[in-house]
Parts: sequence; structure tokens; C-alpha cells
Amino acid sequence: MRKLHLLLICLTAACSGLATPSPTQPPPQISVVTATSPPRPTATQPQAVTPLPAPPEPKKMTVTAPDGASLVGTFYPPLTAPAPGVLLLHMLGGCACKEDWDAFARDLQRQGMAAFALDLRGHGESAKPEDWTKAPGDVRAAWDAFIARSEVDPKDSAIVGASIGANLALIVGANNPAVVVVVALSPGQDYHGLKPSALLTNFGQRPVLLVASQDDSYSYTSVQQMANLAPASETHYLTNAGHGTDMFRDPNLELVLLDWLRKHLGILKG
Repeated sequence: MRKLHLLLICLTAACSGLATPSPTQPPPQISVVTATSPPRPTATQPQAVTPLPAPPEPKKMTVTAPDGASLVGTFYPPLTAPAPGVLLLHMLGGCACKEDWDAFARDLQRQGMAAFALDLRGHGESAKPEDWTKAPGDVRAAWDAFIARSEVDPKDSAIVGASIGANLALIVGANNPAVVVVVALSPGQDYHGLKPSALLTNFGQRPVLLVASQDDSYSYTSVQQMANLAPASETHYLTNAGHGTDMFRDPNLELVLLDWLRKHLGILKG
């Protein structure tokens, strides 16, 4: 009877569609991936920068004028020689002297040029008194002594002047084809009888840069008139910058001058 009872239970389960439960399936395995940030690039170590050598220290230089007078200046040697050279001529006045150019001359050195800042006759350490009739000859003597130095390239040099020094730069440059370029800061039609305008056509295609500030009416007007006389001249005008080397109060002036000289002398030329 017990066997019959078990058989009836099995038959009843089969007829009712009940199946024997299957063994429990193990849960699916989940792969856990830990996200990692991509490796950061190793910072490039800065390369050691070799500092530029300091320019040589300036030295006093004496020039003998055509009449035998002693003219004194400061020579700023270039980093490497021979190099383009720039003769610097200061303004008129009791305090005007070669030292007015010191900061600019040192920047010329850093640009690879030599410089010579001259005390005009009657100023600084040069012979006294002033004599503007002799000034063009004095400047020509200074130019000749400057470019005769082994550190200076005589075929690639310039004159930069301010105020009456600008007139002298234009006069000496116009009469001397060896002067490659001239920069005149605040020139005038007539300073103490020094009148450059009639000579400006002598420059031909040699570059001339004429600079003036609009608040300096005499120089501003003079530059506008002179620009029509020098065939290859360029002009640069400042605002409220004053006169001559006082215009360096505008920091853009030095940048303009350095760029212009580098362009027209051997530093960048060609």
C-alpha cells in the first residue's frame, strides 16, 4: 500500500505539470574593473639657460679735433668684434653730455653693437668753450676715430643725435657716404647756424629716421619739412614726450630705435 501511495503522488505531480526543481544556479560572476586615470605626462624639465655674457665695461676715449682741441667720449665695446657702431651726439645745454646716452648705449651693446657717446665741444669733459662753427669738423673727427677701432665695422655704422646733435648727425652724415644711416631726434631747421635741410638730398637712398614729439612744435614742424627732402627718410612721431633725449621717457622710443638700427645695420640686414 505504501508503494502504491507514492506512485499515485508521482503520477499526480506529473499530470499537474510540476517538474522536479533543478539545482540552484550559481549567481553570474561580475567583473569589477577599477577605473584608473591615464598616467600624467612627466613634466619636461626646463633646460638650463646659458646667460648672455655681460657687455664689456665702457672706457674713456679721447679724440683730437682738427684744431688740436681735446674731445672726450665714452666707448662702449661690442660683445663680439667687429660689430656695427653707433656714434651718439647729445643735446645743447649746460647739463647735456655724453652720460645722457648711457642707458641707450648699453642697450646697443646688448644688441651686438658698439657705441661711442661724445661730449661736444664746450660740454662735459671736452675742450671749452662752445664753438658751433667747429662742431661739424669735431663730429667728423670723432666718427673717423670711432670707425678706425678694430671693434667697429666701418662699413656698417650710424650716427644718432638729439636736438643740436641731431642737426650735426644729419650734416655730417649727408657729407659722408660712409655713414650708413642717421637717426635724428628732434632736429630743427636751424640750431645755432647748423642748418641740415639743404644737404638732405645727399643721402640718396641711405636711410634716415626723423623723430619728434607733437608737443615740441618747432621740431615737429621741422621733421615734417625735412622728410620731403631726404629721399629714403622715415618719420616717427610721439605724443607729449618732450624734446631730444627727454623723449626716452616714452619707453616705446627705445624699442623703435633699436628695431630700426638692427634692421638697417648688420644685425638683421640682408
